[in-house]
Amino acid sequence: MKTWNSGRVQDKILNRLERQEKQQVFERDRFLKFKLPEIHNKLSQKLLMEKIIETDNPTAISDAILKGLKKAQKSSEFDFKYFIAPVRSLVPRPNTYSLYMTQYIMEVLINDPDVIEIYGTDEEIYQVVNEIFSQVSIRFEKAEEEVMTQIGRDKSLVPGSREYEIAVDQLIRKKVGEPQK
Repeated sequence: MKTWNSGRVQDKILNRLERQEKQQVFERDRFLKFKLPEIHNKLSQKLLMEKIIETDNPTAISDAILKGLKKAQKSSEFDFKYFIAPVRSLVPRPNTYSLYMTQYIMEVLINDPDVIEIYGTDEEIYQVVNEIFSQVSIRFEKAEEEVMTQIGRDKSLVPGSREYEIAVDQLIRKKVGEPQK
């Protein structure tokens, strides 16, 4: 007897890939929401100290970088991917937020009236930006691991339940601070 493939296998695979991608986006967004002030301060300082951005008004540049980070956080998935498309192949396995900020510096910040000049190649700018994101991300992931270890010891909470999610959120807020709105 001949079996007819109705596409259920492909549908399951596609659904799984979509869920996986949405989970990754959720985790990246949560990271940026909690660590936005730290990333902003370190990135602004590093770009000015490394003399990648030359300016007479560091405060205006810092505000512009914060604006770029908030724009990255609030943009839709399509807008985000469209914005980083020109630099998507800059490095293998890139951090998408580092790509976004690299593109923001090269496309938007370069036209800012407070910017005198931006020095460095695309790769050099990406490396500086990615270094900041990597350092902050490592500390954030370590804090998340500690929270998950701590919550794992509590046998009264069932993973996936609403109480579990609330407890995880409360512990993360206690560990890393309140999220940026």
